[in-house]
Amino acid sequence: MPYALFAEHVDRRQSDGLSYLERRADSATLTFLFHGLGLDATDYLGYLNGHSSHSIAVNLRGYEPEAAAGAAPVPLGDHVAMVADFVEHVSRRNADKSVVLVGFSLGADLVLQLAEHWRRPGGRPPRVGATVLLDPNVNRSTMTISRLFAEADPGDPVPAFKQLINLAPDRNGFRALCQYLIKVAPKDFGQVRQLSQDTIRYWEPSGYEQFGARLHNVAEIAGQVRLVLSAPYEEHLPAMRTAIRRHGDEERVSVRLTPLDHFELIGEETLAGELAEYTR
Repeated sequence: MPYALFAEHVDRRQSDGLSYLERRADSATLTFLFHGLGLDATDYLGYLNGHSSHSIAVNLRGYEPEAAAGAAPVPLGDHVAMVADFVEHVSRRNADKSVVLVGFSLGADLVLQLAEHWRRPGGRPPRVGATVLLDPNVNRSTMTISRLFAEADPGDPVPAFKQLINLAPDRNGFRALCQYLIKVAPKDFGQVRQLSQDTIRYWEPSGYEQFGARLHNVAEIAGQVRLVLSAPYEEHLPAMRTAIRRHGDEERVSVRLTPLDHFELIGEETLAGELAEYTR
């Protein structure tokens, strides 16, 4: 979505090499929103325009809508370090506000990795009141798009795009994937492929133990943890709940399975409803 279409109360800003969209407000919470693979901060523009709490949607480096192609791909670890520094910096400037971390898909994985980063010796976690994770990966079985992009020809990703479209289960799925690819296709695919490969390496090919351990890190730094899952996650839900119980987090982590598809989770109304309990 072109930046020219932003409403007056949403500002485009840049800090420490990261660009972001910010809606300033005199609210008790400060919400950070992280986008999915190949997407960008404009996915949250509807929420920023329509919701009157202090919120910031972050662009990962190289994923800005106007980013120039050809820059060296940014490794996953560098993304985590840059975003952690940014969140810490902005949180210190708003020390009276409780932080809410929201991630969709790969952005939810980023929240898991931020928690790991902050729990290491010397970590400086902000005061996180809540985290909301929308369809985080649980292992490689949930990484269909990342697998396709990780194996794609960096000079010609179109065959991978066609493979993805062919996975559409119905008309609605076809439309959602077409809308997704409209946003991904103009991006520097070298950046997308690098992040896909790094994320694949981050997850084991099977099992749910790593998911439980990584979610436990989030529960240790946040007052509340919310998982919001699309309908296809139903098959994973029993094993996810078992992993959560194994780490003693069933009282700190709430889970909601929705009838929605993956990309519907970041629809404006859906997102506003899921965040209403945590933002004020």
